[in-house]
Amino acid sequence: MTATSAQALSRAARLCAMTVGWNVLVGGAAVATSIATGGLSLIGFGINAVVDSSASAVLIWRFRAEVAGHAERAERAERLALRLAGTAFLLISLYLVIQAARALIAPRHFDATLFGIAEAVAALIVLPFLARAKYGLAKRLGSSALRADSLLTCSGVALASLALIALLAQRVLGWWWVDPIGALGIAAILAFEGSRAVRGRGFALKASTASD
Repeated sequence: MTATSAQALSRAARLCAMTVGWNVLVGGAAVATSIATGGLSLIGFGINAVVDSSASAVLIWRFRAEVAGHAERAERAERLALRLAGTAFLLISLYLVIQAARALIAPRHFDATLFGIAEAVAALIVLPFLARAKYGLAKRLGSSALRADSLLTCSGVALASLALIALLAQRVLGWWWVDPIGALGIAAILAFEGSRAVRGRGFALKASTASD
């Protein structure tokens, strides 16, 4: 392994650690806020953040194992993280479809709090940086799992955008239906990406790669 490869792996591990820290803080707060207010898109964003943290935690183990020269352990962690991310996409998608359908059948209003709006705005500032950085490193390292994790972070950006739009539409215009309809659109995207990740499509798995 070259020094450049080791640096790339260490940076990937740091980015995943940053993702875990951020998502635990903001995702947990979003779940708590959504339970208190009843906002559908906000709880979707919060659950996605918690799941993203789980995949990132596995990837920290994966990249540190490869830096230490444990190629077989790194490959096992790669496969585990990829399956975890793909399953997470599908489960979040199913959850959003069920909750959106329930909301459209039995309309319900929720409280669009300023704290919830601030959470969504903060996510839109931080998450795009993490998603771009992880995606770029995934291509460089040939890691399907890191690519899937970067897409989980991207879905966090999309869900934060949806939550912000829904909160503002409810608070300013009283448009309750923006929340469930937007959730259905996000669910379709997550289902597509989840099916790709579960099938292992994308980059070929390469333990002990990055030999540039």
